[in-house]
Amino acid sequence: MVARIIDGLILGVVVNLLIGNLITGAFTTTTTSEVAGITLEIPSVSFVGLLIQAVVSFLLYAAYEFFQISRDGQTIGKKVMKIRIVKLGHPAMGGIDAESSIKRIGVMWGPQLLAFNTILSFIGGVFSLVNVLWPLWDKPLQQAIHDKVAGTVVVKL
Repeated sequence: MVARIIDGLILGVVVNLLIGNLITGAFTTTTTSEVAGITLEIPSVSFVGLLIQAVVSFLLYAAYEFFQISRDGQTIGKKVMKIRIVKLGHPAMGGIDAESSIKRIGVMWGPQLLAFNTILSFIGGVFSLVNVLWPLWDKPLQQAIHDKVAGTVVVKL
């Protein structure tokens, strides 16, 4: 979980800077409203802006994960924590195949595609939380849902 936090901090800075400044800014409109003699400017992002933001976020997170784990089974956070993703029944060397990487990424980062809608974003967030907490009660391999779908497991080096 610490590895995921490290990767999240790295990606969060890049994604938030890119999305916050470039994409969201391009689709933000400001509505002026007067309440009790005070003029308020309320920014709002259009549906298209939120949809583009969700897709670009997903693509950035997915690309980072795909290229890192396909190459050697480790992201930067996993290298720091000395863990690696491997296919079940395979040696703890090298990366994992593209199909397993895509399955794993789809389950892990796919809920980000729901971020354009408040209710769907909440549902995706709950799923993501359950997904990352799943290893706490999964025995004996301590796999997250995305690992079960992809047939992978995280091993200590």
